Amino acid sequence: MPGYLYRSLGPNGTRLKFQKYPRLISLALHPRHYSMDSRNTQLSTLLQHSPILLLPCELLREVFSLLASQGLFHLRHALLVCKRWHNVIVNDKKLWSTIIIDEEVVDRFKLHSKTPEISRASAYIRACLDRSAPLPLDITLSALESKHGEHCCSVLDELLNSGEPRHIQRCRSLFWCIGYTLYDRPILSTLLPPSLERLEYLYLQDFTFHRGPPIRFPQCPQLKEVRLVNHFEGVSPHYLVDRDHTHVEKLTFTRDFMWIDHDIPCIQSFHAIRTLVLEVTPRSFSAYIFLEEVENTSIAHLHCLETLELLGPIPLGIMQRLHAPSLRRVEIAASYSDPHSHALNTVPLVLLQPVTEMEIWICLLDDEIETLPHPQQLRRVICGAPSLTSIFGSLAIRELLAGEEWFRERNIVCHPP
Repeated sequence: MPGYLYRSLGPNGTRLKFQKYPRLISLALHPRHYSMDSRNTQLSTLLQHSPILLLPCELLREVFSLLASQGLFHLRHALLVCKRWHNVIVNDKKLWSTIIIDEEVVDRFKLHSKTPEISRASAYIRACLDRSAPLPLDITLSALESKHGEHCCSVLDELLNSGEPRHIQRCRSLFWCIGYTLYDRPILSTLLPPSLERLEYLYLQDFTFHRGPPIRFPQCPQLKEVRLVNHFEGVSPHYLVDRDHTHVEKLTFTRDFMWIDHDIPCIQSFHAIRTLVLEVTPRSFSAYIFLEEVENTSIAHLHCLETLELLGPIPLGIMQRLHAPSLRRVEIAASYSDPHSHALNTVPLVLLQPVTEMEIWICLLDDEIETLPHPQQLRRVICGAPSLTSIFGSLAIRELLAGEEWFRERNIVCHPP
């Protein structure tokens, strides 16, 4: 038996040397050579001096937090290593404060089958809630499609209604990919509480009802940041409570298939935001669809807006209907290397009049090479912003601008992003 263990770290042949534990290795690989009592005694003695078991609790918690970030199920083996590890994991409230109910949970507890393990799933949720108290909760709900039926509703009921006072009132952030979960189901009216007093961050995806129940989302007086993905306020009733909009400081509005005129009144309802992010995902058609029931004069008056981020080819018809007299910073990004999809071509110059800072960058995929905008595209937006004093961009963009005489005449300061 060799005195050292080695483990390959990568294709370059780099290797990591472990401490010398020949007797421990022999005990593990040749258990038949030792009696049960002798093996257990010697293993216990040797493990007490193992460096990994001598790590301080603070470092162990950091290691376990990396596992927990991928889902709490990744901790299940660590719980069984030894009593010390078990106690560190169970007593670390922060590890249990992120609750994710996704496809992995559905599969593990067979919620999609005819013999679901609802009691085990409910016990898992209760353990997360009890062990995390009283810390704030970060909750993610995704992959709960209608095919999973009432079984998922039972799990959600445990999450949303257990405890007195209810644990859900500790919720700080809620990421809800709704999809088909709520279609034709009065789940919101029966499960969601009337208010979420501590909710600060809200992410809603596919929050759309064609025949939705006449209900509203819980009141969220502390709401600071909202992201809406494929959110159709015009197709469905108005769910968010009006007075909660006034506290929101940042709104991210994302589309992955089409934009409609109803998006403007929805954005306008968050009239006190300081940051607005308009995003088009790579698979979006970026089509601008006009609906006649929305007046042509509909404008989003955003008098507090200071920062506007344009990610991808935002339709001109949307940007033309933004009124932001206090705008100070604009960030323009392309989601692809296609220069014609860049917002540099379409952003209305009237929107840039008060802007003093601008950032231009390219969002690349793994196998893409940065394609620089044409100098005329840059000139259009830079010269169209008479108050501009600073511009942020990659080294390639800064070198491109430095070679343009019209840019040098403006005395604009360039910064790295």
